[in-house]
Amino acid sequence: RNEDETTLLHFARRNIVPIRKINVSIRTRGHIEHRCCYSSSLRRRRSGPPGKANARGMKTNVRAGVDAAKNGDGADKEEDNREEEEELVKENARRRAALETTVAKFTDDAVPSMTVREVLNVINNQEENAKRTVLFLDCREKEERAVSIIPGASSAEEFEDDFEKQQDDGKETIVVCYCTIGYRSQKKVQELSKRLARSRPDVKAYNLSGSIVAWTHETDAPKLLDPKTRKETNRVHTYGKTWALQSVEYESVVYKRPVFEAVKGFFFKKKKK
Repeated sequence: RNEDETTLLHFARRNIVPIRKINVSIRTRGHIEHRCCYSSSLRRRRSGPPGKANARGMKTNVRAGVDAAKNGDGADKEEDNREEEEELVKENARRRAALETTVAKFTDDAVPSMTVREVLNVINNQEENAKRTVLFLDCREKEERAVSIIPGASSAEEFEDDFEKQQDDGKETIVVCYCTIGYRSQKKVQELSKRLARSRPDVKAYNLSGSIVAWTHETDAPKLLDPKTRKETNRVHTYGKTWALQSVEYESVVYKRPVFEAVKGFFFKKKKK
């Protein structure tokens, strides 16, 4: 066989389709040899020595593998994010159920109360706004209020000062009392209702069921405010770990000292010398 036939047979065995014939000059030990070879952009080689086409194919395969790995990592991340969101939803539901169970244990049906949703409906309803004025009374201690408050809320001292100056404008005034989960504010409503019945029958006091912890679970409720900066915050004082049932979007802050130390002053008074 001549050189061309041998080359074509080689290509046939390798499953290569020759496109054009190229004359190549190779310098070997000072001598120049002229050889004939074929070049092809279409190679369906299953095996053989690596060439430019093989190298290009290897790069393509590597790039495809990297892309596949990236896509796989993206899918894994999406799956992880989906699972994490599901866990947060479950945890939120668990906390909300635990809050409702805790509140039900001390709720007195004789004391007027409103849910967060009912309060928001009054605030957001223009017709209701024309008839009623909503005031928030924070019944918690100063240290608790320093962490965050419901927008527009007043302390007991501020409420008393403003209330004395307030004049009857013909609208019904709703005083919404709140604390951590509603126990202390319920006591405040009992005391306040008796006083208002005698002096201001146009003013009604209500206990906010679940109080500030329940407020964090209502998605439509305005964010809590830092009373110092007047900016939104995701921190809320829950008094103790037992009542840390706030929404997962909020961070719980508790008293550093034991609860007994915080309340023992109410039960054990120092004797005066």
